[in-house]
Amino acid sequence: MKRRNLLGALGALGAAGAASLLPALARGQAAFPSQPIRLVVPFAPGGGGDVLGRLLGAKLAESLGQPVVVDNKPGASTVIATDYVVRSAPDGHTILLNVPLIVQTASLMSKLPYDPVRDLTPVSEVVTSSLWMAVNPQKMQARNLKEFMAEVKAQPKSHSFGSIGVGSTTHLFGQGLNDAGGLDMVHVPFKGSSVALNALLAGEVSTVILDYVTLKPHAAAGGVRLVAVTGTERSALTPEVPTFLEQGFPGLELNTWAGLFVPRKTPPEVVQRLHAEVMRIARQPDVVAKLADLGYVPGSQTQAAFERQVREEKDRWAVLIKRANVKLD
Repeated sequence: MKRRNLLGALGALGAAGAASLLPALARGQAAFPSQPIRLVVPFAPGGGGDVLGRLLGAKLAESLGQPVVVDNKPGASTVIATDYVVRSAPDGHTILLNVPLIVQTASLMSKLPYDPVRDLTPVSEVVTSSLWMAVNPQKMQARNLKEFMAEVKAQPKSHSFGSIGVGSTTHLFGQGLNDAGGLDMVHVPFKGSSVALNALLAGEVSTVILDYVTLKPHAAAGGVRLVAVTGTERSALTPEVPTFLEQGFPGLELNTWAGLFVPRKTPPEVVQRLHAEVMRIARQPDVVAKLADLGYVPGSQTQAAFERQVREEKDRWAVLIKRANVKLD
């Protein structure tokens, strides 16, 4: 009897203790965010990645009730920004916005200061997007890929293509174009899409393959001419621009994406909170309209699905990079 009473008392005490922990756990989850959030963008101000980061940052500030500071850390093919976030406190207050380059660098560099899969947790696929190939009408007369190839071949060793960084998707696509067309264009890397665009406008490079938000105003004004787009079908944003595939260049169907990442040891409940907020924001009508205007499609994957995609893309890009024989060191 006494033993039963003792067990009953212990059970009641345990239940009371567990009950007392629930408010504490709830308070712990509700405590995020407890300070301003830093959204690290690995590109220079003015380009598509920067515009997306600032749009997302403003919306996150509204929904999370804390200021979101966009911190541009361009250079080193996004390694500077990524390493900064990897070394940050794993509490959800430092977030990285990045693109496929985050996993491409694992094959492009012999030694990274981090492992993009082991040291980071993918939070959410924010957007997906096509990429457009553009030329400077003052430098190139081409209106399609066939004419572009002919111009480049007619002037050996005098043409170049710009990218947002060595080993970036825009670099690999440009190299793929070189290989597919038997061209000898020199690769010129820049610290972000806006810088690469300025080089195109100045006639310093013959072509770039960039995002729509960067190219759109200049295409509308006639400063650049769009001659091809990635994907398996034409973009609704530019129905007049044929795909690489329909112009006879398979292998450039891949689209790009932008996603959020946090340090690996960030609490799961914080990761899920951020994911939920991003998915909710991406469905807001004004955001959908703005993203469409930028050439982006809102992400829709679960956090687990995006994490799996990042892991698989690391292996997929490793094969493509090896084939292209591209190295950063």
